[in-house]
Amino acid sequence: MRFNLLLYIAFLFQAAQSQIPAVPLDMPEYTFIQYNANRFELVRENPWFGCLFSKFDSLIKTGNNQIRIVHLGGSHIQADVYTHRIRQELQTFYPGVLGSRGFLFPYTIAHTNSPSNLSISYSGDWQTCKNTQSEPAFTLGLSGITAALISSTGSLKIVASFDTLRHYDFNRIRIFCNVAENGIIPEFNACKKANRPIVHREAGFIQYDFSGYADTLSILIQQGDSTKKPFELYGISIENDDPGVVYNAIGVNGAKLESYLRCSLFVEQLKALEPDWVIVSIGTNDGNTREFDPEAYRNEYLKLLDSIRLAAPAAAILLTVPNDSYLFKRYINPNTARMREVIFDIALSNSCGVWDFYDIMGGLNSAKAWYDQGLMTRDHIHFSKPGYLLKGDLFYGAFLKSWDDHLLQTASDNLSPNTNLQTLIPHIQIQTSGNQHPHHD
Repeated sequence: MRFNLLLYIAFLFQAAQSQIPAVPLDMPEYTFIQYNANRFELVRENPWFGCLFSKFDSLIKTGNNQIRIVHLGGSHIQADVYTHRIRQELQTFYPGVLGSRGFLFPYTIAHTNSPSNLSISYSGDWQTCKNTQSEPAFTLGLSGITAALISSTGSLKIVASFDTLRHYDFNRIRIFCNVAENGIIPEFNACKKANRPIVHREAGFIQYDFSGYADTLSILIQQGDSTKKPFELYGISIENDDPGVVYNAIGVNGAKLESYLRCSLFVEQLKALEPDWVIVSIGTNDGNTREFDPEAYRNEYLKLLDSIRLAAPAAAILLTVPNDSYLFKRYINPNTARMREVIFDIALSNSCGVWDFYDIMGGLNSAKAWYDQGLMTRDHIHFSKPGYLLKGDLFYGAFLKSWDDHLLQTASDNLSPNTNLQTLIPHIQIQTSGNQHPHHD
């Protein structure tokens, strides 16, 4: 027993050491940011988060599993700047945990901004709808956007490794579409031979497995002019079985809670991604009104949580409090504080964690301080690139702190009460540099 315990202590020490990120968290020091508050609340003794952190422990110890994360939100997520920062940090904290690129939507087809870390081109005539529309023209899936091909042929090209910092390749593709309604099977040119497609009609996707790895995907869709139902694309998942983290960022500009409630295929497609961790970052658009109704916000939030639990009953769920922002881009907005109260109340009663970014960034009217330092744009709602990168670093720092707490608790549960854990496991220390200018990639 003593020999096994010493091995376990050694593993915990290695795990804690490995949390030192590849991207330095020597963050710039701003007096308005509450660095000491930067943690995940309500995750101690939470069985879902305990399981999640144990999976991270196992990833380091054995290197044979994937951790799948789904992050839902609005324009902050669609832009995929701060979420890509988190993705990179989670995929580099330990050697060999890159995982795969995961779920995406080719936003270019919908004539809206696309993440800069993807290269997407297309041909054909496409008609799109979004979950922000009160009466969307087509069925909506997990991505919140649907692109319907209205010409006889169309194509799509995605360069998954356009981000030069990481090489995202794949040997499996899942196309989420209305295959059950039209039976159209897309053709592929992925530089590798594809096996016969597997059609999952209930979940609404077609899966292709390739004989080797590729980093560029070319899709060709052909449909006759007499097709009763056009091909509808809900999203694409670029996958492999490599150990590591799969960070699926899903966002729609202007999305509210009610927007995702319009997605009739939400549950089936979220279930297909098998998330270990679901992060919900919705509220900025809900609170951008003079007639904010906390009870309506609560009810819609609970409906969305019910859908998430139905799709992923074993997943840890983290609710993030929206950032401070201006009402109609002009006025100090008190609604975020009211949303914060609702979010904490919901989290307590539904065993969710909370990342209180509103408090961390400085609370009411802190958006002005962030703007004055070049960290937010003129609308006092969205962030500049340096601001988004700092936000990503703060989130990652909060994750490290919570994981560190888990390691200490795990060690405490396995050692005698008189053991000094401080001498066994080094803690993660997130330092501020004193530099008043945010760093860039």
